[in-house]
Amino acid sequence: MPDTATVLILHPPRGRTQIFRLTMGLFVAFQIGCALAPNITSLIIFRFFAGFFGSPTVSNSGGSITDLWPQSNRSVPMACFSAASFLGPVFAPVVGGFISQYAPWRWNFWVVLILSGVVYVAVLFFLPETYPTKLLYDKARRLGRENEIGQPQVCQQLRSSLTRPWLMLFTEPILFLLSLYMAFIYGILYLDFTAYPIVYKETRDWSPGMAGLSFLGIGVGMTLATIGSPYINVIHRHFVLRLGPNPEARLPHLIILAWLIPISLFWFGWSAKPPTHWICGIIAGAPFGFAIIPLFLGIMAYLTDCYGPYGASALAANGVLRSIFGAVFPLFAQDMYKGLGVSWATSVLGFVSLAMTPLPWMFYRYGPRIRARSKYHQKTAADPWD
Repeated sequence: MPDTATVLILHPPRGRTQIFRLTMGLFVAFQIGCALAPNITSLIIFRFFAGFFGSPTVSNSGGSITDLWPQSNRSVPMACFSAASFLGPVFAPVVGGFISQYAPWRWNFWVVLILSGVVYVAVLFFLPETYPTKLLYDKARRLGRENEIGQPQVCQQLRSSLTRPWLMLFTEPILFLLSLYMAFIYGILYLDFTAYPIVYKETRDWSPGMAGLSFLGIGVGMTLATIGSPYINVIHRHFVLRLGPNPEARLPHLIILAWLIPISLFWFGWSAKPPTHWICGIIAGAPFGFAIIPLFLGIMAYLTDCYGPYGASALAANGVLRSIFGAVFPLFAQDMYKGLGVSWATSVLGFVSLAMTPLPWMFYRYGPRIRARSKYHQKTAADPWD
């Protein structure tokens, strides 16, 4: 009789849609708990579970996009995905500022409940399954031939799904360094949610609603970048002709755009406080917003091109690290800005981003050599599972 510890249960693939429906439904449910929380302890607990169950929709959406669009046509859908990921946090303070000013704070969660509830209904009725393995299995089952294709072992699949993103993150230099770069920029975006109120609400004595409008500079930059995203395909095709169908064709325009991040930070840091006119600091956010969309779009496309069927795992690792930075940066933002002042606190971020600015050039120049030593890149043609 075999050892039960060595027995692996065969199970058909689950796909992505079931994950979206389950976790997003729980995210919506916990918004009710947040809105009705009787004290700060229960609010923190409900917020934790809302974030926990909301995160799979972020980490798995990139995989769905790679399922739907071929490599040559992902720029626009990836741009829309990136814009949705960033415009939400940017415009939330604009809406939330006026809600907090004119309505009880609980309405912030009721509004999120209404919006997420509408999206969840759309997910339930209109979101198709995109995972190729699941689609193949469903087709074989309809034909009564499911036994003719290999079924993944559920224990092995679960273990692989939980461990592979972390293994890739800490063993793949491409994934680790570019994810660290993206996470740092993402952390700055969330740190701004503390920095901007310090500048415009406390220093300039604006109301909460008016202080929220200060994020419009970043939002306008993101909007312009999203509108211009179709031109990224043109740039990509041009460099494919020069370099061949290599992942590095995703990077040339990022070499220039990366410089907008430190420029924007130094500009904001030294122009945001009086007596400089308030519009200067708001305009300073536009280059940051304009750069962040194509940077994230290009890096995600580069990662999916590098890792092929392992692209979803790469994007999941990238999303987790990015979310950690987004959660941690606001925790020290207030002490940092109070202690160093707006100008030098922002300049510290500017110097770190300046040190990371050469990363797109480095991978454009040395990416082929690094990929040649990548275990997961070498396996992409041989392993169809993700």
